[in-house]
Amino acid sequence: MATGNYDILVQLHEKVLNKSLAMVFYKGMLKMEGTYKLGTNLPATMTPYTTFDYVVSLQNEPFVDFRNKDTLYLRFSAILSLIVLSGIDLKFGVDFYVKSGITFDLKDQKMYYELKQAKIEKITIQSKYYIGKTFLDKVNYIIGQIINKYFKNQIKTLEIPIALDGLTLPMMPPGDTYKLPVSKADLKILNKKVLAAGISFFNNQGSLEGLPDFTNGKDCYIAIKDQAITDVLDFWWENTTYDKKEEFEKNEAIGFASPLASGVDTATRIISIGFIQTETDYDNMLLNYGAEITLNTKPAIDLQDGDTVEISNLDFTADVFASCYADVKKDIDLDTSSFFPDTKTPWIDDINIADIDKNKRLFKLKNKFTMNIDKAQGRLRVNEKNNLAVKITDADFQIKFNKKGATFSDNTWNRIMKFLKEKILDKIPEIVVSPSLILAEKNIYGFTLGLADTWLNISGQEIEFSTNVVVNELKSNTVAVPNYIGNRETKTIHHFSCRYVGDIRTESRVGYYVMYEALADSYQACKHCLKSYNIK
Repeated sequence: MATGNYDILVQLHEKVLNKSLAMVFYKGMLKMEGTYKLGTNLPATMTPYTTFDYVVSLQNEPFVDFRNKDTLYLRFSAILSLIVLSGIDLKFGVDFYVKSGITFDLKDQKMYYELKQAKIEKITIQSKYYIGKTFLDKVNYIIGQIINKYFKNQIKTLEIPIALDGLTLPMMPPGDTYKLPVSKADLKILNKKVLAAGISFFNNQGSLEGLPDFTNGKDCYIAIKDQAITDVLDFWWENTTYDKKEEFEKNEAIGFASPLASGVDTATRIISIGFIQTETDYDNMLLNYGAEITLNTKPAIDLQDGDTVEISNLDFTADVFASCYADVKKDIDLDTSSFFPDTKTPWIDDINIADIDKNKRLFKLKNKFTMNIDKAQGRLRVNEKNNLAVKITDADFQIKFNKKGATFSDNTWNRIMKFLKEKILDKIPEIVVSPSLILAEKNIYGFTLGLADTWLNISGQEIEFSTNVVVNELKSNTVAVPNYIGNRETKTIHHFSCRYVGDIRTESRVGYYVMYEALADSYQACKHCLKSYNIK
C-alpha cells in the first residue's frame, strides 16, 4: 500500500525543499545583525574594545543536505561584517552548516526544520587589514558564538511551506475546530534524498518502515486512501460555511441559431393578399444566459480506475434564465402586382414603404429545475486551490422551456436547450475531497507557485498524485546578466563587479542593463566603480 496505511502520504524531494529555501533567501528573511559583547565584568571604559556590531548576509540561497532518517544539514554561505573599535569594518567569508531535525507541529499542522547547532566549515578574510593568528582565533570563536546564538535563539524553526500547509479545506470557518484533526504524523528521510511524511486524520494508523521512494525524480508525490477521501468529504460537508452554490451569467454569440422568419415572410404576403412584402434578416444573435446551481444533498462517490469517479444521489437545483437578442433588419415593400411575378409586369412594381433596423429580444426564459440523478460521472482533478476535487462531467438530465412564441425551428430550439444543459453541467459545484496538497491559495513569502508535469491516478484503494513545483518568480530561464546593480535603500548604482555589491541586501538589489535608465531613476553612480558617471 503506497500510503503506508496512513490517510495521506507525502514525499518531498530535496530539490523542492531547496526551492522553498530560495524563497526564504530572496525575501531576506535570514539576515543576521546585532551586537556581541566579549564579557560583562569589564569596566565601562573598555566597552569600545569589547563590543562588536555584526551583520551576516547570505551570499546565495541555503541548501538541504539530508544525512539519515531524521537528520539533515542546512548549508549556508555568507559574508560577515564585524565592526570593531567603533569603526573598523572587518569582512569575512563564512561557510557553515546548521544541524537540523524535522518536525510536524500538530497544532499548526505544518512542517518545520528544527534548527540546532551550527558549525563553521571555512572562514575567508576579505578585509584589507592585517589580522594576526591570535586575533583570528578569537574572531573564529566570536563568529561561532554569533551564528549559534542566532540559530538557537532567534530562528529556532524554519517553516517548510510546500505541502499540506495547515491541511486547509476551502470555505471553512476560522478556528481549530474546523481544521482536519490529525491523530498521527510521522516524518522520515529516505535515501538521503526524500522527506516522507505520513499523516492520519481520524485513525491512529500508519508506518513509514520499509517505505520506498515514490517520487521518481519529481518534486512531490502524494498518496491518499480512498477511505480518507470519504472521511474528508463528510468532514467538509458538515462543517463548511460554503452553501455549495454556484452563480454565473454570460453573453455568448450563437451562430448555430436560425429563426424561421429569416428571408421572405410568407405569412405577411398571404394576409395582405400579396400586396405587402416583407423580408427579415437576423444578425449578431446573442444569448444572455445564467443560473444559480445548488447542491442539495451530499452525493456519494465511487472511485474508478484512471481519474474517473462515479457519483450517485446527485441532487441539485438549477434556477436558469436565458434571453436571445438579435439585430433585426426588416424591409417592407408595396408590391403593386400582388402575386403576379415581377418579370411579367412592365412597371417597377415594388415600392419601399419602410425599413426597420433594431436590436430585438427574440425570447425570454426563466425556470427552476430540481434534479435527482441516480448515476452521474465525474473526474478527479486538482483545483485552483490545490485541493483534490470531483468535477461533474456527465449527468443524464434535461431542461425544457415552453417554446411558445419563439421563432426558431424545433432543431434549433433543441440545440439551444442542449447548449444550456452543458453550461449548467459545467457549473455544478465541485465536490472537495482533500486538503490543499501543494500549498493553500496564497503567496508564500511574496512568491507564487505553479504545478508542472502533474500526474493523477486512481488505483485500487488509493489515489496517487505527483507533480513538479514551479516558483513563478524564480524560473530557471537563462537570461542576460545586468551590467549594473542598484541599491534601493541608498539609491546608489554599481557595476556588477564592484566589491560593494556584496554589501547590498538581496531584497534591495535591482538590475539595470543601461546606465542611463538607472540615472533617470534618480540613482547616484558609485564613486568607486563608476567615477566617470559622477557629474557635478
